Amino acid sequence: MMTKTETSEGAMAEYVTAVIGGQLFGLPISRVQDVFMPERLTRVPLASSEIAGVLNLRGRIVTVVDMRARLGLPKADDGKPMAVGVDQRGESYGLLIDQIGEVLRLPDDSREDNPVNL
Repeated sequence: MMTKTETSEGAMAEYVTAVIGGQLFGLPISRVQDVFMPERLTRVPLASSEIAGVLNLRGRIVTVVDMRARLGLPKADDGKPMAVGVDQRGESYGLLIDQIGEVLRLPDDSREDNPVNL
């Protein structure tokens, strides 16, 4: 579910942008709950390499996903990563990213479908 607004140019959707490995990604603003600097990650034994750990975020246990590992990119060596808190099917996740961007309002008619191999 995306936040859509109707303007004179047509329907617009809002996205929060994030940079991961030099690539720009957009997350529907309606799914983004928080932007934070993760501290005190607790490793999960036997978890896949994409799971950076879990943390307590305002009283909720949140699974943190390393997006660089998920995308098959090398680890970043430039300081602390940022995290974006998202909600998916009632569960909260933290996505480790390199940096957060701005909120973009994009017209629906300029959006392309995902490739079939994605």
